[in-house]
Formats: sequence, structure tokens, C-alpha cells
Amino acid sequence: MEVARTIECAGWITNSCSDGPGIRSVLFLQGCSKNCKGCQNSKIKEHGKGRTLEIETVLKVIDANCRNKKITISGGEPLEQMDSLLELLTDLKKKSYDICVYTGWELKQVPQSILKVVNYLKTGAFIQDLLNTENTYVELNNQHMYQIINDQIQEIVR
Repeated sequence: MEVARTIECAGWITNSCSDGPGIRSVLFLQGCSKNCKGCQNSKIKEHGKGRTLEIETVLKVIDANCRNKKITISGGEPLEQMDSLLELLTDLKKKSYDICVYTGWELKQVPQSILKVVNYLKTGAFIQDLLNTENTYVELNNQHMYQIINDQIQEIVR
């Protein structure tokens, strides 16, 4: 018996210039257990309060609305839905999407299975006291933006 492929979603932005390189669409996943002080997405931190959708349905929405095939998966904390996230990312990679994932985890905590299917990864917890609005893509001095090409990870923004 096949397990239903679902993922809990919180929202969607069709065009963003601040959520990774280039103009990208952003899918926000529901749920984060970190409870960071001053979190900009605190309304989507509680698991079970979003819309649980079949991954196939999410893919159809992405295909219909993300015309340049550049997408960022944010949250909440996307990695808290690891199995569903990996399925979604794998399907997007097969469709040649340019994929960026935003996570509050550190690079060493991100599984290789995720790193193999993304093009960009933003890491680092939200620490309000480290806010630096002069940085590109990473608003905090403890966050990092990486580009992954052929399994090689290179920091592109600090």
C-alpha cells in the first residue's frame, strides 16, 4: 500500500526578488519548532494549522504559477517535513527547476539527500540581535547562502 504523498503548506508568493538569486516564486511550508524571538513568519510556526495538500497538487500549482522555474521553499522550517520535502524537491529537480531552500538549520545538519537536489541553500537560525539589512538574501550575520553545483558547495553570500 502506497503512503499518501502530502505536505503541509502555509502560503505562496508568485514573484519575489529577496528570497534567493533572481526573481523567484516562494512556497512557504507550515510549522517550525524553533520559536525564534522576533520571527518574521511566526504565524506559520504551528504544525497542523496550514493546508495539507498532495504533493502532486502542489506541483501543479507550482507549474502553473512559477513560469521562470525558479523556486524557493521557505517556512516555517521546511526540514521539519523532511520526507515530504525531499519528495517535492526531487520532483521539482526532475522538472529542471532552479531550487533554493531556506532553513534555520546549520549546513552540517542538512542531509546529503537534500543537498543533492537543491541549487541554493540558505542556513542559520533567526537571531534578532544579529539583524543586518545590508546583507543580500541573508538578513542576519549568522546566516549563510550556498550554491551547490555538481555536489560542490560554495558559499556565495555572507
